[in-house]
Amino acid sequence: MGIQFKNVSHTYKGIQSKYDAIMDVNLNIDGKGEFIAIVGHTGSGKSTLVQHMNALLVPTSGTVEVFNTVLPQPKKAKINHLRQKVGLVFQFPEYQLFEETIIKDIMFGPKNFKDSEEDALKKAKTAANLVGIPESLYEQSPFRISGGQMRRVAVAGILAMEPKILVLDEPTRGLDPKGRNEFMDMFKKIHEEENKTIVLITHDMDIVSEYAKRIIVMKDGYVVFDGKKEELFEHPNFIDFYLDFPTPIKILKHLNQTLGIPYVPQYSERDLIKYLEAFYE
Repeated sequence: MGIQFKNVSHTYKGIQSKYDAIMDVNLNIDGKGEFIAIVGHTGSGKSTLVQHMNALLVPTSGTVEVFNTVLPQPKKAKINHLRQKVGLVFQFPEYQLFEETIIKDIMFGPKNFKDSEEDALKKAKTAANLVGIPESLYEQSPFRISGGQMRRVAVAGILAMEPKILVLDEPTRGLDPKGRNEFMDMFKKIHEEENKTIVLITHDMDIVSEYAKRIIVMKDGYVVFDGKKEELFEHPNFIDFYLDFPTPIKILKHLNQTLGIPYVPQYSERDLIKYLEAFYE
């Protein structure tokens, strides 16, 4: 087991008020091979939830077990090793680049965890290859490349630490459709070839539909659904989750109502096109 939430709640406390961000969460996330999307309206508790996965936050009540380390720990306990096992990529990660060359930026994480220069370089090159950064760019400044390439460098910096679980907070935000597809295909490749568990926060239900195998829905701080996407989009209470249907599902529902085309759910644009081509043959 990778990460286990047991009756987890987290309360943000201000000077004159407090706010319950997540409440009574129970979840199990495997350390190998899952592709999970966490969805929900703004303020539903998604970001608070994932920040518990590598101890950026600790529970107000309940426990989170991350690869056999139970949180919260005593105040002086060292838990940095958890951030090596669970890599968290924030929104716009390119803003976190700071080294003078691309390869040094990617090497920073492994060196911070006391890897030798040789081992850090080896891990950095492997990570750069995974995200499509060519060797010809290694000695370039990360601030003299395109925004999309900068984001790849930032992701490579997390991958170089060889996390078992990769948590992505809105990783395609701000990208055009082409860039969005390229990044999601990259994460799919990492998931399949490296057998890494991917945990994805996104508002883009087209991404959720095409790539995720398991979906967790947050609403007002609670987990209100945890299951397969095939179950979510046919759920009788779907409208109560404040989510939108993915585009292929919407198109098929419309075609079924207007043209009588059989409604057989398709979860990506590519699959929808294949289905309609087969129907009209």
